[in-house]
Amino acid sequence: MKPIRLTLIAALCLSSANAFADEAETDAPKAMGPEYCFPAAGIQETLAKFDSLKDKKRDTVGPEIAISLEMEEGENPPERIEIRDEAGVMPVTFDDYHRTHNLTDQLRDASLAAELCVVDPDRAGRLPTERGYAFNVGMGVRFKRTNGTHMMAEIEDGLKDGRSHYKKMVGAMGFMVPKFDHVAISGRDDANPPRVWATADGADLGEPAFELYDGARMIHIDTLEDMGADGLRIEGDYYRMSPSPDAKTVARFAGGD
Repeated sequence: MKPIRLTLIAALCLSSANAFADEAETDAPKAMGPEYCFPAAGIQETLAKFDSLKDKKRDTVGPEIAISLEMEEGENPPERIEIRDEAGVMPVTFDDYHRTHNLTDQLRDASLAAELCVVDPDRAGRLPTERGYAFNVGMGVRFKRTNGTHMMAEIEDGLKDGRSHYKKMVGAMGFMVPKFDHVAISGRDDANPPRVWATADGADLGEPAFELYDGARMIHIDTLEDMGADGLRIEGDYYRMSPSPDAKTVARFAGGD
C-alpha cells in the first residue's frame, strides 16, 4: 500500500492519519478480507483540540478532513467507504476525482468508538501490497469561505489563525510550526489548479507569482502587497484555500526534497 499523503504540513503534526497507515500495514503479510476498518478516535481528538480554540481563532479558517483514492491503471474504486459507530452507518461520498469533500462534520457527529470502514469484496484475497490504489487521509486547515473573492484582511487573519490551529494540533511541539506567509490554492484536479488574480478596488491587477506544490498554487502574502492588491479572485466553482508556509518548508516537513 502506498503511504498516506498528508495535507500540506499535517505531516509535521503526526496526525491520526498516520495511525490509519500503521493499522493498514499491521496485517501486510495476510490476504485482505472483504472489508477493513480503522479507528477514527485519534482524528476526533484532534478535532476537539481545534474546537477548543477561541471563537476569534475559528472565524476565518477551520479543519478539513478528507480522503482521496489514487487508483492504479485498470483498477476500480472500492464498493463503498463508510463511517460506523453504535448509532449507525454514515456513507462517505466521493466526487469524480475519487475525493471526498470535508468529512469534519461527519466525524464530529460520530462517537469515539467510530471506525472508518472500506468495503471492498472484489479485492478479497489480495495482499495489501497488491491493493491497486493508495488510500490517502488528509488533515488540514482551510479558509471557510469559498465564494471566489478574499480580501487581504481575511487572508492575513487566516494565516495567523491557521498557525494557531496547527500549534494546537501538535501541543508541546508547537514551537516547530513554521511561519505561515503563503496561501495554497488547489482544486479538484491536481494537474490544473485554479487560476488566481490579484485585485484592487474590484479590478484585476494580474496573476500573482506563485510556486506549484502538490497540486496547489502557493502565493506569498508579500507578493500581493507588492502588487498593491487588496484581495484575491479565484476562478471556478470549487477550490480549497489553505494557510501555508513556503513550498520548501512544506516539502521538508513532508519528507520531500
